[in-house]
Amino acid sequence: MKKILFLVSLLALFVLSCGAKTSKDKNVIKVGVIGALTGNVAQYGTSTINGFKLKVKEINAAGGINGKQVELVVADSKGDTQEAINAFKKMVSQDKIDIFVGEVTSGPSLAIAPLAQQAKIPMITATGTAFDITKDKDFVYRTTFTDPYQGVVVARYAKAKGYKNITVLTNTGSDYSVGLANAFKEQAKKEGIQVKEEQYTADDKDFRALLTKVKGYNPEVIFVPDYYNTIGLILTQAKELGINAQFMGGDGWDGIQTNFGKVANGAVFASQFAPDDPDQNVQKFITAYKNEYKLDPIIFAALGYDTGTILETALKNVSDLSSKDAIKEAIKNFNGTNLVTGSLKYDADRNPEKKVTFIEVKDGKLALKEKF
Repeated sequence: MKKILFLVSLLALFVLSCGAKTSKDKNVIKVGVIGALTGNVAQYGTSTINGFKLKVKEINAAGGINGKQVELVVADSKGDTQEAINAFKKMVSQDKIDIFVGEVTSGPSLAIAPLAQQAKIPMITATGTAFDITKDKDFVYRTTFTDPYQGVVVARYAKAKGYKNITVLTNTGSDYSVGLANAFKEQAKKEGIQVKEEQYTADDKDFRALLTKVKGYNPEVIFVPDYYNTIGLILTQAKELGINAQFMGGDGWDGIQTNFGKVANGAVFASQFAPDDPDQNVQKFITAYKNEYKLDPIIFAALGYDTGTILETALKNVSDLSSKDAIKEAIKNFNGTNLVTGSLKYDADRNPEKKVTFIEVKDGKLALKEKF
């Protein structure tokens, strides 16, 4: 009997100690973060997460949010949708996250968004652009503009520049590429632009046959909505074939300057961040990022940082941070002008209304061309 009572006492102490730990955990805001830290789109994931981590470090150093420190739970999706799903489920069931930031690209974001909605976990994707990520999900937001939004603006921009003959190259294996291409084609036709389209798959590496066909069209502009690694291959092979058309793209081009700056020279793409933008918010961020990581930030880092600012501003207006409903309502009401990627307010679908910054690749660097 004494042994039994002793064991019961030990068990009670164990339970009490676990309870104390849970109570202590209430002094933090736990944020799950998922992105590709390895794999083909690692530059996007690493940059976005680093930008977000930099802002969180600043928040915590300034005393946190309403007296609570922000604690991050970070996972590498490797750019794979199933890896992202598995990591998110673990964060919800085991890590007990309060808020989710991610994913970085559209495919994994589309897969996680309904899970976040079902679990009632407020979610912000800093860089996922597919329109359906937020559609009919009142717990899901984004910091970047959508594929349709930028596709429409790029088409209008092409019209403003007087282009009349454009060929679109679409990666049928990418939600991002298809979404942006469809919006661009639809708007370009409304603008009276002649549009042709050629398609490739996510596995393609040799584009010479496709590009030879495109060269025969003699287009003024070749619009390639894809990510920088694939674009780099396309540009390299296009130059080998003597194609001199104006290349244009969406925000997935950011990063092209790292390994493909020479072949991308003169290309123009839609963005929300220019390193040479004189705006004080931009320059302050660039200085802080360089000091922290010894690297130049790209748009993904800026959007990650801005996501931290959105959360900080929204959460400071929430009296009960245990209420997920209160958190998502506070995010919805965000209206800020102090962001690196420009002023932002959310529309009815929780997508930001923002200006588009057009970037030109010049001598291996990104230069602000104009805001449109």
